[in-house]
This record gives sequence, structure tokens and C-alpha cells, in this order.
Amino acid sequence: MYSDNDADLARAIAESLRDAEGASSSRVAKKTPAKKEVLVISSDEEDIVEMPRPSRPEAGAGPLSFLNDRAEMERGRVARQKRLRGPSPPPPASSGDDDDDNDGDGTGSGSEGSARKRVRLDSTTTTTTATRSFPLGAVLRVDTQHAQRAETVAIRLSDVLGPRDELAFVILSAFVVDPAWIYSFFDPETPVVLVTDPNTSGADANASRPTLKNMFPNWVRVCPPLTNGRGCMHMKYMLLFSKTGALRVVVASANLVPHDWRDVENYLFIQDFPRATPGAETVRLRANEKPSEVFPAVLAGVLRATGVEEALAIMERQGHTSLPISALATSSRTPKTSLETSWDWTLARAALVPSVAGQWEGWAGMRAVVGTGQPRLMRAVQVLGCGLEDGKGKGKDCDLELDCLTSSIGTYSPPWLAVFRLCAAGRSRALQAWLDRGRKKTPAQRAPLRVLFPTLETVRGTTAGEAGAGTVFCRRAQWGKISALLGGDSKLEMRDSRSRSGPVGTHTKMILGTLRVPEADPDDTEDTEDESDVEVVEPKKPHAWLYVGSHNFTASAWGTLSGNGFNPVLNVTNYELGVVLRLETPADADAAVAWERPARRYARGDLPWIQDESPFFQ
Repeated sequence: MYSDNDADLARAIAESLRDAEGASSSRVAKKTPAKKEVLVISSDEEDIVEMPRPSRPEAGAGPLSFLNDRAEMERGRVARQKRLRGPSPPPPASSGDDDDDNDGDGTGSGSEGSARKRVRLDSTTTTTTATRSFPLGAVLRVDTQHAQRAETVAIRLSDVLGPRDELAFVILSAFVVDPAWIYSFFDPETPVVLVTDPNTSGADANASRPTLKNMFPNWVRVCPPLTNGRGCMHMKYMLLFSKTGALRVVVASANLVPHDWRDVENYLFIQDFPRATPGAETVRLRANEKPSEVFPAVLAGVLRATGVEEALAIMERQGHTSLPISALATSSRTPKTSLETSWDWTLARAALVPSVAGQWEGWAGMRAVVGTGQPRLMRAVQVLGCGLEDGKGKGKDCDLELDCLTSSIGTYSPPWLAVFRLCAAGRSRALQAWLDRGRKKTPAQRAPLRVLFPTLETVRGTTAGEAGAGTVFCRRAQWGKISALLGGDSKLEMRDSRSRSGPVGTHTKMILGTLRVPEADPDDTEDTEDESDVEVVEPKKPHAWLYVGSHNFTASAWGTLSGNGFNPVLNVTNYELGVVLRLETPADADAAVAWERPARRYARGDLPWIQDESPFFQ
């Protein structure tokens, strides 16, 4: 266990880094008028992130001796603070916008601030963490300071991470990271692998292999390669390895920045897995599920794809020889990774759905399309028993309503929407047939596909207003193409997204697939010559399935399918990760979704929030 001095020193380093950043920004602000800059990830639908121009290299980007020097400078300040405020208090609030402590008497919050306790992101708060465990998995809302109604269960980052002195090893992933802020949540001796995007972290976006860097002592940053420098590493996941042997897996829509855990709404999936019992089974296959598709196998593939295996090798060379996982490779002699065999995954009820950047081809093999993007969603729907296709590829009596909550609008076309519908309904045979027809004659749709995205007026009505919608994107050209599709054969609808928690902006990505399955007719039986006593009972379909994760409703996130039915080709631009779960009843769906239901249809004159037309982002 680490000393209080080490914990205070880690916090002091992080505070000092933030103070230095804030001081530098203040000097720049005095010289020039404040101007917000937008970093464009690519010319397609990938996320765009508002990023301030740094006045010095990113924290942690310089030599590691910088932190050692900083530590020496901070020791005296820590000692003085301890004498004044007692042992191990929460860190004091910084003066910048990235303050992670919103308790106190701050200004400008009006009646809302005095009416409810503000959210704390205090990394030392562990009083309730020990009682929160998730052995069966849960979908939770990230607690934010602007939420006014607690209609869904919420969680803070401190509760997600748990007590810092109980963590043996951590793997984190996010598109955008505030290094100093997230560093302050961990003991300085805890080894951490951080997966992030090369563009947002200053790494080489054109590298053909993962790029690695020691950003803090015991921290290795890895950036997976992008395809020709396009797209982004957009996954948000955590693997938290406890000293007790347990493993917590988190799949989220939130980046590792204070804004996503304090100001805007995000959702996450979280589940705890115990250490495996020697000799006992560690996975449980569902009907039609292959060994390569079980939760830990897909998770191991995600870690390999994002460069974690290379980071583990660096960790081992630097003296971390007893990590809970040491390798992710498989072979004929060891077909399962240590991730699959070391923990008990039998209660995993979610199906992981990754998107991995690159080109994928065929139905079988290591590069098969069914391992990523839309086809992986199709397989997840099938193995969860939510598919709407019989053994002959027919599903004409069944429909699927789709509600797609997104924080980034894509460029949609009837063929792309048709493929997404087929995959979301688990209709693999129908998908093959459509590809064989040359992706022509888009099938007519009966059930709606609703895209949920905030209107301009909804954004203005949130507590943070337009200035707080810096991570929500739609372009005027995209809106023009969507408008041409509304009300047509595609059954595409635009709906206003409003949080169930009140006037809070949302960064959540969520899809609800509601099954329209006709009731069985008891008279619809088929006479046979042999009256068999054996009754074949079809598994009951759930009411719906739910997706939660990092995928926006865009082609960059889910991929674009081409080729033919025998040899499909999938091109994916981004790295994404989410989960799909069954929702058995309408009540389950009502309890799980992030938006007010029913979502209001866009009316005449409604416009979506278009960030680059707002004066706040000029």
C-alpha cells in the first residue's frame, strides 16, 4: 500500500500541471481576444473536437525528468498544505474550467446550484465505492452537475475506478484525454496503459504501427495506426484489475476529460468479473455463438487491435513482470488468451461490438467482416436471440424499429441505411441476397428508423447553452441530404433528443432496436403424417435490444459494406466499441434509454444544432 505522502504528491503534480496550463492560457488571453479553435479529425463524418491551442507541449509529452523535477518542487508545497488542512483531504479546486470539484460556493449557478448538491469528481472519494459492485452488468448514466431528475441510475468516475490503493493494473482508452487530470485519479506506482488517438495526443497519425511513449512514470501511451491518416481512435473503455484478482470492464461514451464527466451526459456499461476458479469453465457459449465471439475473445481482439499487446511488452521490459495479463497472442498450442482463462466470464450478458479501422473481407478468417462494424452488430443481435430471420432467410412478418441517438450526424444514403437495417435485424441471408443483387433495389421499409439529434432550440435550452455543445456535430450539407430522405421509402425520421435528466447536453451514443414480432396463432399448425410427441419450442424473442458505446450513427463508425454475397468487403474508418444487451420487456426499455420518450418529431422550421454556424464557434 502506498503512503499518504505519495498520494498527495501525485495530486500536487496534477494540480501544478493544471495551474501552469491555466496561467499560460491566461497570459495568452490578455494579449489576444479569446477565440475557440476547432480541430477537424477528417473531411468525413468523424468527430470534431473543440481543442484549445496549447501554449506549451502537452503535459507528459516532454522528458520524464520533467515530472521528477516537478515532484521535487511540489514536496515542500505538499508538506505545508498537510500542516494546514490535515492528512489526505480532497484536492483544492483549481481556477480553470477543468475543475473536477463542483461542491462549494461557486458563482453563476443560480437557483439550480443552491437547490442540489453539485457533482464531485474528487479522485480521492471512496466512501461509497466499496459497496458498489456489478456482477451482472449495468447500464448507467454518468452523473453530471446539470442533471435535475434522477430517472436513470447514475455513477461518478470515482465510483467507476474504485479505491486507488486497490488497483493492480489499469488499461484506459479514450479519444481525447486530459493527462494531468486523469493521472490524479491513480496512485503513482500503479502501472497504466493509455490508448488514445494520435491526432489529439500529438503522435504520428500516419504511422503504420502503434506508436508508444512513456508519458508518466509507470504509464505507457499507445496510439493505434489510422488508415492513411484518416479517421480516429474513438473507443472509450477501461479494464480495472484489482489486487483482489477481480476485473472490472467498462465501455463508455465519455472521454477522459472533466467536461465528459461533469458537464454533459454520457452513458456506460460496467461489469465485474471474478478471478476464475481452477478447473471450472470460464465462458459459456450461447446458441450459435462461436468461441471467437465470446466476450473475452472479442475483448482480447480489441486490445490487440489498439496496440495494448505492444504496450504490455514495454511494461515488462521496464520492470513490470507480474501484471495480471502479460500477453494477448494465441497459437495452436494456446488457442485461448490469458484474458479468457484467468477470469470467470460465465455471467457476461452483453455482446461486445467493436469497429476496427481498415478493410475487412469475406465471411470467414481472421479478416472476416463479421468481426467488426455493422456485420459484428448483426452477429451480436443473432447470438442474443434478437434476430428477425428464419432458417430460410425470411423475415417478412417481422419488423424492427430503430431509435439511434447520436452526437454526430453522418452522410446517409438509402443503400447504407438499408444495410444497417438488415444488420440490426440480424438478417444475414437477406444481406447476402442484397449484395448479390449489386446493392440495387433497396428493400422497402415498413418500420421507422429514427435519428435522435438535438435541435438548435433544444441546445439553446440546456443549462450550458450553445457554448456547451462543443462535442455535438452536424454540417449544413449533411442536413440537406437528410432532408431529402425524410418521409420517403427509407422511413427515415428526425427526432429531437432531450435528456431524461433535464436541461443537460448529451454526448451519449445509444441505439434501441424494438422488435415487432406478430403474436403466434394457436390455429396456425401444420398436420403431418407422424404425430410426434416431440415439441420444438422456439426461444421467445425479447421486446428489444439496446446498444451503448462510442459509435455515432455514421458510416465512419459502423463501416461501409460492398462486394458481393460470396465475398463482402467492409471499409471502416474509426476505432469504436460498444455493447448490445437484450431488453425483455417494454418496462426494461423505458428504464434504460437516455432520452425523453416519445421523442418529438422535427417540426416545420426546426433545424438541427449546426456547430459551425454558431457564433460561439466562429
